[in-house]
Amino acid sequence: MLMLCITSPNVLWLSPSSSYHDNKAKPLKPSNGCIFFKPSIPSPLLSSNAGNSCVNFRVSATSLAGTSNREIVDKNAKIGEFCELGNLKNAVEMVCGSQRSELELVAYCSVLELCAGTKSLQDGKRVHSVICDNGVVVDGYVGSKLVFMYVNCGDLREARRVFDKLSNGKVFLWNLMINEYAKIRNFREGVYLFGNMQELGIQPNSYTFSCILKCFSALGCVKEGEWVHGYLYKLGFSSDITVVNSLMAFYFKNRRVESARKVFDELRDRDVISWNSMISAYVSNGLPEKGVEIFRQMVSSGIDVDLATIINILMACSDSGNLALGRAVHAYAIKACFNGDIMFCNNVLDMYSKCGDLSNAIQVFEKMGQRSVVSWTSMISGYVREGLSDEAIRLFCEMEENDVSPDVYTITSILHACACSGSLKKGKDIHKYITENDMDSSVFVCNSLMDMYAKCGSMEDAHSVFSRMPMKDIVSWNTMIGGYSKNGLPNEALELFSEMQQKSKPDSMTISSVLPACASLAALDRGQEIHGYLLRNGYFLDQYVANALVDMYVKCGVLVLAQLLFDMIPVKDLISWTVIIAGYGMHGFGREAIAAFNDMRNAGIEPDSISFISILYACSHSGLVDEGWRFFDIMRSDHNIEPKLEHYACMMPQSGVPCFAVVGFTMM
Repeated sequence: MLMLCITSPNVLWLSPSSSYHDNKAKPLKPSNGCIFFKPSIPSPLLSSNAGNSCVNFRVSATSLAGTSNREIVDKNAKIGEFCELGNLKNAVEMVCGSQRSELELVAYCSVLELCAGTKSLQDGKRVHSVICDNGVVVDGYVGSKLVFMYVNCGDLREARRVFDKLSNGKVFLWNLMINEYAKIRNFREGVYLFGNMQELGIQPNSYTFSCILKCFSALGCVKEGEWVHGYLYKLGFSSDITVVNSLMAFYFKNRRVESARKVFDELRDRDVISWNSMISAYVSNGLPEKGVEIFRQMVSSGIDVDLATIINILMACSDSGNLALGRAVHAYAIKACFNGDIMFCNNVLDMYSKCGDLSNAIQVFEKMGQRSVVSWTSMISGYVREGLSDEAIRLFCEMEENDVSPDVYTITSILHACACSGSLKKGKDIHKYITENDMDSSVFVCNSLMDMYAKCGSMEDAHSVFSRMPMKDIVSWNTMIGGYSKNGLPNEALELFSEMQQKSKPDSMTISSVLPACASLAALDRGQEIHGYLLRNGYFLDQYVANALVDMYVKCGVLVLAQLLFDMIPVKDLISWTVIIAGYGMHGFGREAIAAFNDMRNAGIEPDSISFISILYACSHSGLVDEGWRFFDIMRSDHNIEPKLEHYACMMPQSGVPCFAVVGFTMM
């Protein structure tokens, strides 16, 4: 019990009652818990007769000494309770309705964390406004929570504004910002922040290195990445598995395969991610055989493979055509119960399809309990790859009946099927679907659509697609130029080539597409101009360009120059030999054609049916009947090539058939 002692109207103090001390009221020091008041307005209790009278009250100690403190504690506790329950609305309302003195920093931080978790940017901004209005210093823990909230809610600009005003050097905040810039592909800003870290003397951790290596990798900054490599080794992160995995990914991304392999070989404690990274990196860099080699080493080292390993090695088998290993991996995965994963099933299906085992691909497809658009696309592509375009179109129709929406890759696959089978009607149906589903904004889709129309002989439709494309890439121009050349429209091909040069730089494929147009028109002057262009740009080293150039000079009547260019080709393929053999025959040099044909066989190149048409025509055109019959017999007996109408036409007397027209060899 406390005694309220009043000695004067202006002074009072609280004193323990007589049950604890003697009855004489004594002034208490502040150290003994006395509370001194000096009321500015007289209280009814403080009458003129109060004198030295004492009035006893039975009250709680906290009710007088800490009533306001208890309310503050209760309010902050209530806010914390709302946050724990996920009641963001009430928590924010309580914060917004409180005075500065009533809230602790932890209350602000709890609400900001809940805003970040629920991605409620609007509520987060309200709390930030209250923090500013209450004069709370935005630094330290509160500042960190604000940055985290803005980042999590997707407002990176506001997060950066808060971040730039903070004075603390917590590395996790720098990592958060660098990683967020990497996510939105603003890699240069991530690099800039990393530079600021170095200037401020903030030591990076393993996550920092992973983030900055990702930025340097995307920017292709090899030298800077190598500097980071040395820096992280200097700081002792060479054994940090996360950092080393990021370092390997950096080198592989920039095609520094040997550097990545050296890092891997120096790593003592390799985890499954390290092995998977190596396999995946080799496959993505066009070295599937190396990926298979790493997989064998991994198994020999006793490392347990996971689903990612299985998927990576299946991709390696697909790209290398290693059907035997693919089957073994498939069997192992079934035993390890990975066959229930749809991604695994899609990769198995793709592996069988690309390795030419269509029957097993069909079995996998039919046994799949769940099929995604990837499953259907892989199967359609498998049929197209095997030349079964009609089956691919049938499967596409079945896919539509199962209400599976095709994606860009499905569309391009089925357009290729239509192109191969000449199914113009079905191709136009696909075009209609593309338009109705706003897929014609994809350059990839439009290029496939133009290719389908070109191969089906409908260049008007191809040009219609081309003219409506808002953006054209090099493939777009090449598809149209090649289409005009193949469809006997050389003037249009040359005209489009001239237009292209004003808007885009031709590549080797453009040159090999436009040269046949020059050959068709015997446009020697234009062909020589293109010859000069490709020499200035170093395109003659491209096999397709070199062959097209020789063919152009042959058909323009300049056989001497064609022979000279043919001799300059470092590695001659079947097309190179066939072009020059056809050129000799076209100009009546039968003996030279026979010599070239024999040289081709001596070089170990197997002739095909087109090569035999060229040599048979050369013999017929030059009156070498006996030699012609000898090659006809060689074709049937030694190479098991069944004669076709074109071969029989070449064997007829020259006066009986216009052989020159029969042999029209085309490069494209």
